[in-house]
Amino acid sequence: MLDPILDVLFPQGACCICRKPGRYGCRQPWCQECLDTMIELQKSGSNCERCGKYLAEGNALCSDCQSHPPRFDIARAVGPYEDPYRIAIKVLKFMGRKYLASQMGRMMAQTIKDEPRFGQIDLIVPVPISKSSLQVRGFNQAALLARKIGKELGIKTECGALTRTRDTPNQTDLSKEERERNLACVFQVPDSTKVEGKNILLVDDVYTTGATSKECTRALLDAGASRVCIITWATGRGF
Repeated sequence: MLDPILDVLFPQGACCICRKPGRYGCRQPWCQECLDTMIELQKSGSNCERCGKYLAEGNALCSDCQSHPPRFDIARAVGPYEDPYRIAIKVLKFMGRKYLASQMGRMMAQTIKDEPRFGQIDLIVPVPISKSSLQVRGFNQAALLARKIGKELGIKTECGALTRTRDTPNQTDLSKEERERNLACVFQVPDSTKVEGKNILLVDDVYTTGATSKECTRALLDAGASRVCIITWATGRGF
């Protein structure tokens, strides 16, 4: 019930992606043309059966999942990490347009509903961001998305189930191997009773190399979680 009220109180005067003038808000943050592009990109390749990266037609697993199978059961995203998906997450994260999380989370929840392999989910856990990023941004975008997904699916979200032990340098310009070293033992579960024996849905904004998702999965499984599945807004392309 909150989204329609927010749309009335705080209407947006342009599409958050292409800036086309109009009346937009929580339930319709982008124009029909941008939405059509999103839907078309979803069909732009097959998905790796394990991590969900977009592949050339005919491939079942990406090279990463073939050589180093991840410990999570399945990862999926709404679409590929390309415009307009990339613009949407940047507007949310760096321009503070938190209202976007409503529709993005709704679409992520639908992706889960459309994929039977997610199976039963007992608890939703967002990937924690660094203290420095939280201070600058004022919010954790993964937590916003996780709460919306939880509301859509009727599943509890536990934002404190996973925490960071330390801040890390920016991951953007690092190689896959550097990212993995950078994130080694960064995540921990402060209270294992919150995840023991549970099927966990891990939520993040983007899956690229998978280093963050894999390290979070390790922490959750080592703390006693039964299984981990992952949902993100966007994912990269593999081979």
